[in-house]
Amino acid sequence: MTEIKKEVFPRTGQPQSQNVTNRIISYEVDLFDEELKKEAQTLALQETPSFPYTLLPAPLSKFIEDTAKALSCSPDFVGMGVLSCASVAIGNGAVLELKKSWITGASLYCAVVAEPGSAKTPAISKALKPLYELQEYNFKEYQSKKVQYDLEKENFDIVYEKWKHSLKGKKEANIDDKPCEPKSPFVQQIISMDSTMEAMQEILLNNQRGVIKLHDELLGFFKGMNQYRSGADRQYWLSIWSNEPIVINRKGKEPIQISKPFVSILGGIQPDMIEEIIKAEREGSANDGFIDRFLFCYPDPVPSNWTDKDVGEEVIAGYCDVIFKLFNSINENNVTQVYLSPEAKEIFTTWYDVTEKETLDAGFPEILKGVWRKLKGLHPRVMLIMHMLNWASNPNAVKINIIDGDVIKHTTYIMEYFKAQAKKVFQYTQSNYEEKNAIKLMDYVRRKGEKIENGISIRVNALNQGKVFGRFTNIKIIEETIERIQAQGLGELQHLKYKNTVVKQFFLRENAFQK
Repeated sequence: MTEIKKEVFPRTGQPQSQNVTNRIISYEVDLFDEELKKEAQTLALQETPSFPYTLLPAPLSKFIEDTAKALSCSPDFVGMGVLSCASVAIGNGAVLELKKSWITGASLYCAVVAEPGSAKTPAISKALKPLYELQEYNFKEYQSKKVQYDLEKENFDIVYEKWKHSLKGKKEANIDDKPCEPKSPFVQQIISMDSTMEAMQEILLNNQRGVIKLHDELLGFFKGMNQYRSGADRQYWLSIWSNEPIVINRKGKEPIQISKPFVSILGGIQPDMIEEIIKAEREGSANDGFIDRFLFCYPDPVPSNWTDKDVGEEVIAGYCDVIFKLFNSINENNVTQVYLSPEAKEIFTTWYDVTEKETLDAGFPEILKGVWRKLKGLHPRVMLIMHMLNWASNPNAVKINIIDGDVIKHTTYIMEYFKAQAKKVFQYTQSNYEEKNAIKLMDYVRRKGEKIENGISIRVNALNQGKVFGRFTNIKIIEETIERIQAQGLGELQHLKYKNTVVKQFFLRENAFQK
């Protein structure tokens, strides 16, 4: 598999910045040796890099690290939740101007790919805690306003009836004396779950700052599009991704335009289901690149063993404070304009051109070309989020209107992470049935097996009881899959004696999950 030669950040600690600009500018891009479909024939998928959370401000990186340890899950899940949370906290309150004809916001469409039981849902929920708290405050404020409104409405009804009664016998009514009806309050909803397009439109009418659409399973979102109105929902979501105006036509009412709809999407999906989505997107009549607009996260499995580790209240508070600072300091009525410094502009344009060059090189997989070109547009969005998080973490030291070189360097490495994740996702979709089974089995062993010298071990019966392949799991398929893994030298089936009984044990070697 071809790699872009670049400096790799460690999973802990901060990156070295010396001469990093020169290293970024001097990217060397090799040709892909084979198409993704050929790469998929190797069962040991190259280990993808972990989400580079150490590049985020300290309060956020500490929160991501501690939360992942407490949940025994990949930090990638928490990191994706934090990015999405910050995206909505910014909302329409800030934009990045790359040039007069390219001004972008911070909205993101994100997909977390993982097997059931990987703790992706609780990880995302923890990361969205600040938004849940903001929404709870909005609901309490709404309830208070609703009580006041009910009192005012009751008084209005009495006064209005008196006013109508006073008109009896008069030829002309004095409109100036007509009492004003109080306006009904609305709740500013920030988090929406599994809402239809009609419901989302109502939410956007009441909250033009920014909304997150949260899905436990994204498959339902894709399948539900255009369920009732052919083509309409899909076009709305394409427009919303671009923050383009949408017009809402409501029965019996005047049409309303939302000039800048802001919705970030975040959801999980199982590996088997992502193939179904990508196939439908590529072969469907639309083929409009909608799936290419998503940032994918498909981390390597983490052992889900019990741990007494937890997240300290001060760590949670530190993370929430940054998000609250971001949310409360900017607003959609006085948009903060952000620009690139000369150094940041140079680094971004270099990465932009290198990414385009990759798509033009001989052998680059056709299936990834659309993804790579959308990543060029997503880079500025992630860069704006990174910059605003830096500012909210240290407003006295960071200029809110200028993105410096460090932010663009960190963002560039994050986008290389998303390239690796996208390759893994689309490579998986090119694997055949037997290869997918092998990948599933190895992932399960990594999460549930016992770490021993030079690898991980698990009983074959445990694989069967764990329903590694779902309801179709049986010993025959498990043993056939193990034979396939053995043939590539990644593991072996062992026969151990235990209390006069032979126990079958599968041993997964370290080279099956090392870089």
